[in-house]
Amino acid sequence: MADFQAHLGEFTDRGVSVIAASSESEEEAGETAKQLGLSLPVGYGLEPADFALQFGAFYSDDGTYLHATGFLLDPDGLVDISVYSCGAIGRLTASDALQILEYRLASND
Repeated sequence: MADFQAHLGEFTDRGVSVIAASSESEEEAGETAKQLGLSLPVGYGLEPADFALQFGAFYSDDGTYLHATGFLLDPDGLVDISVYSCGAIGRLTASDALQILEYRLASND
């Protein structure tokens, strides 16, 4: 989330919204957002097993949290790119998302 926050202006300049969501409680998600200095919207209270069933994400063995999952939506709100991780590597980065965005924008010209 901090990576996307650091590049938030680049997304905003292109008219693209960035949001985050968490399985944490409202209080915990708010504390995480504060610690990371996030100004982007952060949703909370996702049920890991339910989210995983609907979107194919991975979640912890004890069912308490989701592993990193990233989506890029097209202008119609449909999933264009999805990246699923079950550990500390293989996550969608802000740079990756910006490169994909630039490619998509160039393809539409």
